Amino acid sequence: MMIDLHTHIISGVDDGADSVETSVRMLKMAEEDGITDIVLTPHFIPGSINNVREIVLKRYSELYELSRAKGIKINLYPGSEVFIDPSLPDLVENGSVCTLNNSSYVLVELPMMSIPEYTREVIYELRLRGYVPIIAHPERNRALVAKPNTLKELVEAGALAQVNSSSLRGLFGRKIRETALIFIRHDMVHFIASDAHTCRGRSPRLASVFEMITREFGRSEARRLIVDNGRAVLDNREIDTGTPVEVKKKARYS
Repeated sequence: MMIDLHTHIISGVDDGADSVETSVRMLKMAEEDGITDIVLTPHFIPGSINNVREIVLKRYSELYELSRAKGIKINLYPGSEVFIDPSLPDLVENGSVCTLNNSSYVLVELPMMSIPEYTREVIYELRLRGYVPIIAHPERNRALVAKPNTLKELVEAGALAQVNSSSLRGLFGRKIRETALIFIRHDMVHFIASDAHTCRGRSPRLASVFEMITREFGRSEARRLIVDNGRAVLDNREIDTGTPVEVKKKARYS
């Protein structure tokens, strides 16, 4: 039983699945891999990709019905991956975007190159209004790769963090993989998800990474990151975030 909180399996709404047929193949691949629960999280970029709540719920419902007709038994849930913006707290509070399974948790994407100056303010405002931001794939943000303790500061400010399984499988290169492991080793990560876009490299697979984390950090840590914390999100329960640990300067990529 594994839970995938971050996927782009709905077709025709973003850069994810390119057809309904691909969506079905992705779901079958996930089921074969041992994934039991998937949150569908199409991109929402204010002013650019406006996958508002009504659109997501409609497309979620269509894919849910199709999956059942195809005999796929994975549990599906609606959600969004929302690009960070000063308007984000208002968009969440007024229901314009989907939280993860209508919970208090919202998946937030940062730019690839930098940390916007308003990031901490957005985290503060979301927490003030009762929502918990989950930062998607921080290991792919160049500013966080260069200064990993910045993620520690964002977690301390109230955010959670989700690492991609494809990053841990080395799809984006050695440095991103090692950054992801550094984040996990220093208790800055709360979820591992696929961020699946296709049936190929960025595919909906978690089993091999579950085994990898078990080898590196123990089975209880693998369950925490790929099963237990995800279940808490789906059930809208509070997560014990633990205490992030500072990365010392002597740390080296190896």
